[in-house]
Amino acid sequence: MKYNGAIKIHKDKDGGFSLFEVLIAISVFAVIGAIDAQLIGISLQSEKTSAQKTVALQLAQEESEAVDSLAAEYWQNIYGLSKGPANKYYAVISGSKWATSTSEETVTINNDSYKRHFYVENVSRDSGGAITTSGGNDDPSTQKVTVAVKWFSGGLEINTATTTKYIMRARNTAASQTQWYNGGGTGPGTGETGTFGTNFTASSSIDFSVNPTTTLRLLP
Repeated sequence: MKYNGAIKIHKDKDGGFSLFEVLIAISVFAVIGAIDAQLIGISLQSEKTSAQKTVALQLAQEESEAVDSLAAEYWQNIYGLSKGPANKYYAVISGSKWATSTSEETVTINNDSYKRHFYVENVSRDSGGAITTSGGNDDPSTQKVTVAVKWFSGGLEINTATTTKYIMRARNTAASQTQWYNGGGTGPGTGETGTFGTNFTASSSIDFSVNPTTTLRLLP
């Protein structure tokens, strides 16, 4: 008996099959069936893993875009966070604005569980302005943001997808003081949308007979 992609069982001289030949044929079919089953199982698992990774990367992209919105809305939303991989955050909508929450966000898609977060690191630049991982001078207008998404199956962690990018402060705002009046005051409000108060706390040695214009740029 010779196997070349097909099984041929030769009849004996009486026109029947011997028991040995039948047993050999059954064994060959069993082995081929087991191999096929394994290949199908591996293929299905590979397809599932690929689909899970695609979902994880999409979730990471969503979080990355949310971080961009956080930074564009108010630089301190990002710059003011505790730095390093141990400090995990995720973006949430608070009222009508973006905000951050600590720890990780859990998302369930197609009965699979995903956990995502981001963390922030300071950035340094060398004398030529290039980003450097050692030495250099801190650049408070640039931050490194890493987004990580883990996915689970049956309660077991399967894998993690990560994306990393640098974001830069896109705008500065200023509050302008156009009038001074004698009386109690507390100074400018906080934040990029803050404005100066109209009063000052003391008038000693201050000529407030005119209304000078003073501009203060608000920095982190």
